[in-house]
Amino acid sequence: MTTKTLESHNKVFADIVNGLLFNGETVVEENALTSAEKDSQYKTDGKIRSQERDVSKFWLDANIKIAFVGIENQSAVDELMPLRIISYDGSVYRSQYQSKKDSKNKKCYPVITLVIYFGKDDWRYGKNLHSCLAIPPKLLPFVSDYKMNFYSIKDLTKEQVEQFKSDFRVIAEFFYALNNGTEYRPTNQRLEYPEEVIDMISIFSGDERFRDEYNSMTDETKEGGVSMCEIYDKILQEGEARGEARGEARGEARGEARGEARGVLKILVELVKDGILTLSDAAKRANMTVDEFENQSGLKA
Repeated sequence: MTTKTLESHNKVFADIVNGLLFNGETVVEENALTSAEKDSQYKTDGKIRSQERDVSKFWLDANIKIAFVGIENQSAVDELMPLRIISYDGSVYRSQYQSKKDSKNKKCYPVITLVIYFGKDDWRYGKNLHSCLAIPPKLLPFVSDYKMNFYSIKDLTKEQVEQFKSDFRVIAEFFYALNNGTEYRPTNQRLEYPEEVIDMISIFSGDERFRDEYNSMTDETKEGGVSMCEIYDKILQEGEARGEARGEARGEARGEARGEARGVLKILVELVKDGILTLSDAAKRANMTVDEFENQSGLKA
């Protein structure tokens, strides 16, 4: 739901299409998009059932439909995903057939679906229709194939991530770091849709501190614009402060130092587990070698 809400904004939707399909070139303008119906029906077991796309829009030139573009989000691997995509796309073509069959102009608009995968596991299955089918060799030349336009966020290059211009760049940067075991270093980019971005990051990372920090901000601060850099810095600062407080509460000078170190170590361990810091970066912040950090934290590379 949070992903759909963010992508439903024309600016973000256009940015995703331009970034993934056109290498960042502004081919699709946000004001050339209009929402399309997401529901379609199919019949199975004698019953009419409904299928719903995540986000879909018409790309228009004046009032002429250039294309129907859909986005499907995945957080888990689905071996049969190509069957879902051909079903979604086929329903739009079927609708065009019904409306065009008695028209003089028989030309229809194309249907394009982007599958965006946010998961950490490798997509180990095929990305085309043939990969879902057991096709006898003699029939292979006669079975039409159908491919997915598939994009795994963790497998994008840094250059590809940097081609995004909207809030989706912040999302792509976070998931790239989270799923590749690198330290998350947010930029000062101001968020146009902060609630959607922060909700999405909080839910996918399982870390409510992002949402808590945003909710603790004053309305005046929010109106001035919020960046993930500010929120992330506050999380680190509060983590260090909690570590210091725990250390001070343990008493004597040596006890304080040990307590403080344990508090800081605990916060750093949490950040490593969340994928926000790498093991080497956490060790550096704790003024330890990687081996020392592993021994004291119980984590292993």
